[in-house]
Amino acid sequence: MLLILTSEKDLTADFLIVTLIKRGLLYFRLNVEELANADYEFTISDKQTVTVRDGRSLDLKSVTAVWYRRAIYPIASHDMPPNERFFISGELRHLVFGMVWNPDIRWVNPVDKVYVAEHKLYQLRLAQQLGILVPKTLATSSPKDAANFVQQAPNGAICKPIFHGLYNDGSDDYSIYTRPVQTSDFQDEASLGCPVLLQECVPRVQDLRVTFIGKKCFAAAIATKAETIDWRTPEAEAKFSIISISDDLRTKCERMLQTLGLVYGAFDFIRTPRGEDVFLEVNPTGEWAWLENSLDFPMRDAFVELFYGN
Repeated sequence: MLLILTSEKDLTADFLIVTLIKRGLLYFRLNVEELANADYEFTISDKQTVTVRDGRSLDLKSVTAVWYRRAIYPIASHDMPPNERFFISGELRHLVFGMVWNPDIRWVNPVDKVYVAEHKLYQLRLAQQLGILVPKTLATSSPKDAANFVQQAPNGAICKPIFHGLYNDGSDDYSIYTRPVQTSDFQDEASLGCPVLLQECVPRVQDLRVTFIGKKCFAAAIATKAETIDWRTPEAEAKFSIISISDDLRTKCERMLQTLGLVYGAFDFIRTPRGEDVFLEVNPTGEWAWLENSLDFPMRDAFVELFYGN
């Protein structure tokens, strides 16, 4: 039985589940939104079950693999006082995690490994140690240091989130994309309310997305408008094509995943006019369904093989 830990609006999970249903493969989808209202029963040697409000019940002893798509953060009802909600949310989080965590089965990817692998500064250090090219980088809370970095970057500099780039203003969620910066952005000594991650602009021919699913590797080139910094923005009008990477780069990526303890990873690179591939980051829970749709990559087949051994 495959346990899918995700959220209600996860279209990538929907995409894989279509294939699971067609093949008659057993799975149980547990959405984070359901966790606060589910019923739980746990004993040391007997019952370990989760029952959600629609009546579906999961015996956790039957789980042979877990697809960890979304973090296990159940939120208690907003109708209760904040201090009670904080306490109950923590109790729920530790209850659910304690019940589902089983290091003896396959996790894609293990929760603890994802937590470490999501740290971009560690990724950059590790990539450099493995011989992968990385951009010149500065993370700082000093406007003066930030301005000096930008001034000394021969091709300009960009700013990106240190973490996930999701911003909520209290009413809606927004994505913070990579963007170019100027020295004038850091003239005000009080302009940095939080640390920033700056990198030199790398001359690009194209972006690469290299996705590893178990032992399978799927490499795609991403072409955008010439002025585009971040291909994920709607105005980039990204177009995708199949591309190959060198055996050397593939080996280094595999070593990086092994060091991080991951069996799935979505790498982002910039390919320069000199044919060099410069590492940007690796996402341990990155999206991939759009690649299968665009390029006919057999990515769902690779996941089925990973989860079920078929």
